[in-house]
Amino acid sequence: MPVSGSDDAVLAAMWREVARHEPIGECTVALTALLRRVLPTRFVIVRRLDVDRARIETVASVDAPPGLEARSPLPSPRRDTLDAWARAGEIEAWPSRDVTAVARMCVPEGVAAAVVAGPLRSGDRVVGVLVVGVTGDGAGPTVDVAGATVRSALEPFAVALANDQRMHEIARLREAAVEDRTALLSRLARQDVSDAIVGAEHGLREVLARVGQVAPTDAPVLILGETGAGKEVLARTIHARSRRAGGPFLKVNCGAIPPDLVDSELFGHDKGSFTGAIAQRKGWFERADGGTLFLDEVAELPAAVQVRLLRVLQDGSFERVGGQQALNVDVRVVAATHRDLAGMVRDGRFRQDLWYRISVFPILLPALRERVGDIAALAQYFAERAGVRLFGRALAIDADGLARLQAYDWPGNVRELAAVIERAAILGNGHELPIARALGVSALGTVPASRGRTSAAPSGGVTESGRGTGEDRAAVEAMLQRCHGRIEGPFGAAAALGVNPHTLRSRMRKLGIAWGQFRGR
Repeated sequence: MPVSGSDDAVLAAMWREVARHEPIGECTVALTALLRRVLPTRFVIVRRLDVDRARIETVASVDAPPGLEARSPLPSPRRDTLDAWARAGEIEAWPSRDVTAVARMCVPEGVAAAVVAGPLRSGDRVVGVLVVGVTGDGAGPTVDVAGATVRSALEPFAVALANDQRMHEIARLREAAVEDRTALLSRLARQDVSDAIVGAEHGLREVLARVGQVAPTDAPVLILGETGAGKEVLARTIHARSRRAGGPFLKVNCGAIPPDLVDSELFGHDKGSFTGAIAQRKGWFERADGGTLFLDEVAELPAAVQVRLLRVLQDGSFERVGGQQALNVDVRVVAATHRDLAGMVRDGRFRQDLWYRISVFPILLPALRERVGDIAALAQYFAERAGVRLFGRALAIDADGLARLQAYDWPGNVRELAAVIERAAILGNGHELPIARALGVSALGTVPASRGRTSAAPSGGVTESGRGTGEDRAAVEAMLQRCHGRIEGPFGAAAALGVNPHTLRSRMRKLGIAWGQFRGR
């Protein structure tokens, strides 16, 4: 067999490659090129043994056959059999993966060629398997030569795999620490309901019972609910109660990412993959490896991205934009939307197969107006935190203020309630909570919408019913004029009226009000 260098020189070059501490995919490419100097091979596959999750997975490959299996389960009896073979340290030659039970465990589905395989060990621990496709039928001189050569290559490959696992764990811990720090700073800044589940004993009892059922599993969860109802809080609770609680929890607002950047944001990109890609960048899926990825407003994803998301949910594999190497991640996906996703599927605006994948366990989060019994506890929760944060002392809500809060329809849900309480704290200068003023009563001379009252309009006539009056239109136009046409922000008409900006825009469309005419006034 012709060779281009001595075995010793090739082995030394392998150790130099391993010492560079490159990711296992890149290191496998380099080691395979060196191995082929002394052994003609058809392909090389590195599989990692994941004892905690009872599976064996393909983490790197070179020239592997199409249809290569990414991962396969490894229940306890089979794991013991594989462990016994690996500890013996024997090199095996199999004409196909069907010859023995160990071959079926080591060689992934999709490989029909003859192979030589050996265990990869780090100290006393078995970390994986090296599978090398050889020419011929797996018997005779080819196996003798291949067995000796593969045996000498086992240790470099094992160290490369162990290095990759350590770097992966360090990166995972770093991502988790960064996310924990970000979440902590966010909670300290906002002090809102994100650090507690208010209503666990009343309006959210059934919801949290379902969370308790699904959290310990790895099943995808779809949270359905109106804007501001607390979908992110529920997603964080699922993560905190899962076995992934020590891993990162990352949130992606799918509706806030420009369509041409969604691929890069979710899956990352390689250097030079497009104009401006000056360095390799990990996407959200890589960064969330070992943890939970919260895809908020998942219905906003473009159709092309939905296809790639489906693949990740199916087998945990994807490629960076501009990349050629398949990457594998272990991410639990929790998706959320305020849209009628089932209706979008029927209309062809959302992929049906993706719908089936993300809605394995749907949870419907009720609107605040359906949880009237929780309003008192939530309002007091926000009042205490807003008072401490803004004025250094907790505030309390009186009976009249609570009655007004319980009579309001809350189109903006819990988020709107938090904003109203904080506005009341500011209006009261830290001494009282003038709920009526915070709801917009004093500003427009109207009362907030109450349940069962058809004539009332929240914060000056911004109702959800779709039935407008002349007073409704006059109130909204007066506030738009005061705010110079601005809708969002602390000085916008929505904040002044005490409603969600989306609610105000919807009401303006029903009333036929064009906001542009008030700009610059």
